[in-house]
Amino acid sequence: MVARKKKYDVITHYLKNNGGSQVTLTFTQIDELLFPANGLPKTARTSADWWSNNYRHSENGAYAWINANYEVIHINLEKEFVVFRPLVKSSWLIENKPIKKR
Repeated sequence: MVARKKKYDVITHYLKNNGGSQVTLTFTQIDELLFPANGLPKTARTSADWWSNNYRHSENGAYAWINANYEVIHINLEKEFVVFRPLVKSSWLIENKPIKKR
């Protein structure tokens, strides 16, 4: 069975092949290198929430860097860059699991 390709898989692939180090990318680099056809969505340039490490909002890109075992540690909307760091501890993923109803 072939896995369904997701919109931001290119970010996952890029980060996974980075060698496990911290990565700083400008929005222009992301547009040109990763999304040459259509670029980042407008909300990524105007809302820090788009860059939150919350994988539950699939319209945002969080699942892409989380699947690569990275997290966003800094976003600067004014200067248009984002800093990704390899996940050191993923306890926040455990805390965000849905609570089972009794």
